[in-house]
Amino acid sequence: MLILKNVTAVQLHPAKVQEGVDIAIENDVIVAIGDALTQRYPDASYKEMHGRIVMPGIVCSHNHFYSGLSRGIMANIAPCPDFISTLKNLWWRLDRALDEESLYYSGLICSLEAIKSGCTSVIDHHASPAYIGGSLSTLRDAFLKQRHQRVAGRCRRKHPLCPSD
Repeated sequence: MLILKNVTAVQLHPAKVQEGVDIAIENDVIVAIGDALTQRYPDASYKEMHGRIVMPGIVCSHNHFYSGLSRGIMANIAPCPDFISTLKNLWWRLDRALDEESLYYSGLICSLEAIKSGCTSVIDHHASPAYIGGSLSTLRDAFLKQRHQRVAGRCRRKHPLCPSD
């Protein structure tokens, strides 16, 4: 058992903030929040947190990890008059250019940024036709809970937003 001493505990449902409390954790599960838990659990190890905030992880319900390396890209494309043109001229070209290694590092960058921001669960709307397995291993390597979703209709190629080959 581990006790985090002197934390600011933020609870979301119902909303509640408790300052200067202890949190007892056993087998990765919070078993108690309160005062003087080291007295209740004398054999537990503990860590002084000096008022640091402890709260549930944030869920990011929409992301595109395959595009993590494309920030600030200087793409040589004409101005796009609509969303479909943007997809055709930029994003679907990027999709086809990705290889396993670039997808892995793109996903790793996004995973680490998510963790640094407090996100512990991410839903990745993966649109690249190849290397889906590589993106999932990135999430596993970064210790994020994962939910993977292919972009709607991408495999069937019947959706109007999906590119043809």
